[in-house]
Amino acid sequence: MYEHLEYLDDRCELRCICGSSRGITFRRRDRYALKFNFKLCAKCGHVRAANPLSESASRRFYTSSDYRSLYFPGQSTESVLRRKTPPPNTRSGLLRYAERLNIGTGKIVEWGCGGGWNLIPFRDAGWDVMGFDFDRTYINLGREMLGLRLFEIGDGIDPASVISSPDVVLINHVIEHVLQPDETFRQLRELCTEETVVIVGVPLLETIGIWHWRDFFHVAHIHYFSRRTFLKVAADAGFSVIDQSVSDGLFALKRSAESPRRSISPIGPVESALLLCKGFLEPRFRIRRTISYLLRRLGLMDFVKRLRRNLP
Repeated sequence: MYEHLEYLDDRCELRCICGSSRGITFRRRDRYALKFNFKLCAKCGHVRAANPLSESASRRFYTSSDYRSLYFPGQSTESVLRRKTPPPNTRSGLLRYAERLNIGTGKIVEWGCGGGWNLIPFRDAGWDVMGFDFDRTYINLGREMLGLRLFEIGDGIDPASVISSPDVVLINHVIEHVLQPDETFRQLRELCTEETVVIVGVPLLETIGIWHWRDFFHVAHIHYFSRRTFLKVAADAGFSVIDQSVSDGLFALKRSAESPRRSISPIGPVESALLLCKGFLEPRFRIRRTISYLLRRLGLMDFVKRLRRNLP
């Protein structure tokens, strides 16, 4: 399946967000059976892939659309865009979260927008939308098929020259993909005014159950934040949290005065270890999977489905 992706073997060594090079390896393959060392830091409790793709391999991974091809094998880029684009006037979870913050319609910039599908509900609700991404293919598709104002990162355009006083900066399921999340946050901070709200969507250790253990760890994600470690990175980069919804993996941030790095809590490693154990065990899901497996092996799945449909 990955014969044309030899560059995925081009790796680097990554220290923890706290600077430690050590950690407890608890998993050695990702959801696609690619070899990675997933480590729990015994110093701060952060979880990371200690041997992620190198910077050059990562750039190729995202600019070539190989990233999306792994998620949607055998599908054309056009069909992926259509699949991910919500129907007109959809009130997406991200839009509802912004409305909950009482921001009102305004100017929203998405960093890591793909083809711009997250921006469609905002545009339909009256927002002025703009997006940036590395993937030229999806940027062009978003422009042509969705009529969005999208820009390619690294295409000679200085984002600061295009972005002017955004009301919201959206970075949804992106920060876990970058090698140095603190640097990315600092770059975004320079695009924000004191009133800009940064909405961050991120998969957390607390929400492993949404994806399930087998699929949660994979090549595209480098960092696996808990609520605690995410708040540390955000604070160290000069942001304060104004709202959080841990069950949805959503945070709202604003610029704050530069402050010393947050101290590391000694309970962080214990807390993260417990979250990993909970995500691994997930008894209800594993029982359902086991029952489904047995029914398929015994040839009884169709019978059970018919029986359920006929129940009052």
